[in-house]
Amino acid sequence: MTITEAQARRALRHADIPWDAEVFDPRDSSWVVHDHLGLLGGLAAAFAVGCWSLRRAEDFFADLGLGARRALGLGREEPCDTALYRLLAEQSPAGLEEMVFAQVKDLIARKVVRNDRLALGVMSFDGKGTWSRTDGKRVKGAQQSAYDAEGSSLQTFGALRATLSSSSACPCVGQQIIGSKEGEATAFRELLPRIIDQLGGQFRIVTGDAGLCARENAELVTALGRWYLFGLKGNQPHLHALAREYEHYTIDRPSLARTAEKYRGHVIVRELYARDVAGDPAADIEDAHQLWYVCQTTSLPSGEITSVEQRHFVTSIPVGILTRDEELALVRMHWAIENGCHWTLDVMLGEDDARPCQANRNSIETVSWLRIIGYNAVSAWRQLAPRKDRKPIAWARAMETLRDALLAAQVVDHRKFAQAVT
Repeated sequence: MTITEAQARRALRHADIPWDAEVFDPRDSSWVVHDHLGLLGGLAAAFAVGCWSLRRAEDFFADLGLGARRALGLGREEPCDTALYRLLAEQSPAGLEEMVFAQVKDLIARKVVRNDRLALGVMSFDGKGTWSRTDGKRVKGAQQSAYDAEGSSLQTFGALRATLSSSSACPCVGQQIIGSKEGEATAFRELLPRIIDQLGGQFRIVTGDAGLCARENAELVTALGRWYLFGLKGNQPHLHALAREYEHYTIDRPSLARTAEKYRGHVIVRELYARDVAGDPAADIEDAHQLWYVCQTTSLPSGEITSVEQRHFVTSIPVGILTRDEELALVRMHWAIENGCHWTLDVMLGEDDARPCQANRNSIETVSWLRIIGYNAVSAWRQLAPRKDRKPIAWARAMETLRDALLAAQVVDHRKFAQAVT
């Protein structure tokens, strides 16, 4: 692909990371050769273009154009994979969350990220495994469990992540690492206030799956001036049973909202039914206003039904705030965190399969943050790329073109870089 000068400058803009003052250099002066922030920024850029391993990141550094090297703060010689590993093994994740906040704020200011899916703004939370190990070597703070019949040890770290799913770019704005004796519900109560403090003006609605549905979480969302939408399953037996009382939904009448789409040779129909429970003492969760029932029917083009899924939700959104079509869209919007952010991190950026440094909890968390920065960068690049058939280009294509643009960049004065691309 032929890269234009404007594309190369825009690629450098994504590489120009607003580092936080708390991100400090842990290296002993005797082995400092390369710029600290340049190495971290280069790793984030390497993750963004699909370099899963530190060896591939080393090759990426070697191929970078002079402009990209200057923008990242690198010298003329590329660092080796050993130097990258030693840095990650010693690096503290302090300040990396603040850097992600700054990155997302910059994308919002440049109108790359905007609430184009729902103007009220939606922040979605979902848990995900970020690291696992089965070789018996212990990492302090990891969750421990048996994973086979012999009782072999499985160690894992998870993370509760948040994305602005009301934006087509779906940036990841924060995460809370989950280790031993920690859970998603408590992580939510730590993560949400931090996000509201930094990006509260960007969203009014908070969504989460059934694992986050708890009275304490509903009270927190309400106290912070937001509306919630939580999935309902057996972990909340009373509310779940209440939501499954189908006679209250008038399902003998046309649904309140309906969508139909074709997907992989099937026709998927989703229908929304709602029940107003405002002031109903039976709905014993903070400020509940509605129970939603969504029926998803999957069928062949011939009309033969292959599956029927029934999902239930509780929300504090009052009746009339959203149209019924917007309410049904909101249910699907929540899963942008899984289908967009988490899928891309797993499949395209190698989070499930590639573990560049697993020396300790800090190194695992640092790699996780750098991958998020890389994901946000390639997501923004994809959002600005010319569309094909009115759809965003494929993730693989976005990563390929971003890499080409970084390699072609020839801007030599990184101090003038911000002026060149605004």
